[in-house]
Amino acid sequence: MERPTRPYAPGGREDCWSDDATSVLITAWGDRYLRLNRGNLRQKDWTEVADAVNSCRDGAVYKTDGQCKNRIDTLKKKYKLEKSKPFPSSWIFYDTLDSLIGVSSSSNAAVLNRPTKQPLTLALTLKAADPPSPESDDDVEEEGGVGLGGGAACRELARAILKFGEIYERMERSKQDQEVELEKQRMAFTKELEVERLNMFMNAQLELEKMRKKRPKYSHSSGKKL
Repeated sequence: MERPTRPYAPGGREDCWSDDATSVLITAWGDRYLRLNRGNLRQKDWTEVADAVNSCRDGAVYKTDGQCKNRIDTLKKKYKLEKSKPFPSSWIFYDTLDSLIGVSSSSNAAVLNRPTKQPLTLALTLKAADPPSPESDDDVEEEGGVGLGGGAACRELARAILKFGEIYERMERSKQDQEVELEKQRMAFTKELEVERLNMFMNAQLELEKMRKKRPKYSHSSGKKL
């Protein structure tokens, strides 16, 4: 694309930007910025942005790709300054830039672009619920009923996984029941052991008391049994 010669605005600056030129710049840059998943533009992209601005300049000063990049950097700084203010900004480009480089817009785009994953069991169940396609039936007929078509294989795999899940769940439940039962038995045994030890202690005390009562008493003066 042949670039036009640079016209100079009389009495003005070569890097001055009107609101219309800035609006075209933001639109051209924002379109490529989003297509690159909010990544940095390449030199080729900045050249295209400059061409878009110059195609709508209406006799204004010619803009280079470097001037377009510097203008975007200036607009970003202006946006951050406006965003830091406690009151809503009245800047005409604030809403547009907020939708492109705002924190909320970036996080929302990341959430929307993030692929959603279905649980394996649910995905296989949905796959198994699909009716068999004519192609899978043809495959079964061509093989003489020996093999399984793609749909049938998926259904068999889904059934096998669901069956394995049920068996695993029953095993875990049985394991938990056994642990609970063992804990009950341990507590019962501990309780019986404590009761037995208490009974032995009490029986020993009774035996000592009986022995003290049966022991003969002697007079301290004569040494004779009383």
